[in-house]
Amino acid sequence: MGRVLHARSAQTDLLETWLYIAEENPAAADRMLDTIEREAKTLSTQPLMGRSRPDLAEEVRSWPTSTPYILFYLAGDEDITVLRVLHHARDVRKLTF
Repeated sequence: MGRVLHARSAQTDLLETWLYIAEENPAAADRMLDTIEREAKTLSTQPLMGRSRPDLAEEVRSWPTSTPYILFYLAGDEDITVLRVLHHARDVRKLTF
């Protein structure tokens, strides 16, 4: 199974997600991040499953999780690097990757 690495921007996205959800329900925030992390680990076993996103940056791929969040990542030979973790309603074209 491949490794899941997180860029600083992805770490920030995850923290902001947790803080936002935890305002109302810390346990739900924990479950949300656990689900995202579990699905990222699964994605690392077949990293080319995600959609190629040349519209965002070269080699960037995306994968919608079962949560309202999408993983944006780079596929390596033995790992993936998660660049961003963004809510599906965000306009990703206005963000940097």
